[in-house]
Amino acid sequence: MKLGIIGGAGRLGATAAFCVGLKDCVDEIKLMDIKENMVKANVIDMTQAFLPVSRTKVSYAAAYEDFADCEIILNTAAQPYTKEITDRAQELRINADLVAPIAAELKRCCSPDTVLIVTANPVDVYVYMYEKLLGWGSGKILGLGVNDTVRLKWATELITGREYRNLNAVCVGEHGSNTVRLLDSITYGGLPFVLSEEEKKQIEAACDGWFGKWVALETGTTTGYTSAVTLSLMVEAIAGDTKRVMPCSSTMCAQVGFPGVSIGMPLRLGSGGAQEVILPPLNERERAALDISAMKVRTMLSELGY
Repeated sequence: MKLGIIGGAGRLGATAAFCVGLKDCVDEIKLMDIKENMVKANVIDMTQAFLPVSRTKVSYAAAYEDFADCEIILNTAAQPYTKEITDRAQELRINADLVAPIAAELKRCCSPDTVLIVTANPVDVYVYMYEKLLGWGSGKILGLGVNDTVRLKWATELITGREYRNLNAVCVGEHGSNTVRLLDSITYGGLPFVLSEEEKKQIEAACDGWFGKWVALETGTTTGYTSAVTLSLMVEAIAGDTKRVMPCSSTMCAQVGFPGVSIGMPLRLGSGGAQEVILPPLNERERAALDISAMKVRTMLSELGY
């Protein structure tokens, strides 16, 4: 199986390629970027780096035609962050102009059986746009959505002291300020884990506050390491047909009552992309919050004429 990465010179694209290569779950990774010198340097470096630990080959993709035999495409192309961005929704116009030309090239060069993973924000909006432009069908276009769940578990460990690896938790809805954290469904070691109201407030505050701190550092980059690790888990699940359940943005949410939009839901990933959508148990408050989250994405789509 082959993986093509658009934006292979950038922090996220290169780091994701490195994480995937270390997992030895694909035969080849093809890197493409407008920064030709940098992406070629990454090809040389990763080719040598993988030799002791992985059979994965790395090559340079000079044009979209080179992605024709890739079963998975990871699109990390996006405009740099600026300190004025305090909510991912503010990136709506910034990255929207990238969608149509990339979709046109992918449709021209790649098979409709290809799985496309999208990372640019607001990711839910772009997943929906790519699906409409490509016509590949739901389950083939997936948006990075695992990070919200990672950060929920991180914050829960931070506030309660319980180990990350034993926590089971999930976020659904928009990847942004309207993420719905299912705090009442958290388990620890397979058993229900009841949080106090104060703990819930502190967890929510930690999850809400980290993004502003990140943007204020003015690095001009996305969260490369967190996103790269979670992207590599997605690629591994699809390439290895592992049936692993992971929260991702997809229009498959229509199957559980959210049509005309793409939002994050737990999806069973395997050969060919997302194979099943799983609606987690929701209380009345969470269902109302999820409705609001979906409406926000619909509003952004309307602004772009979708």
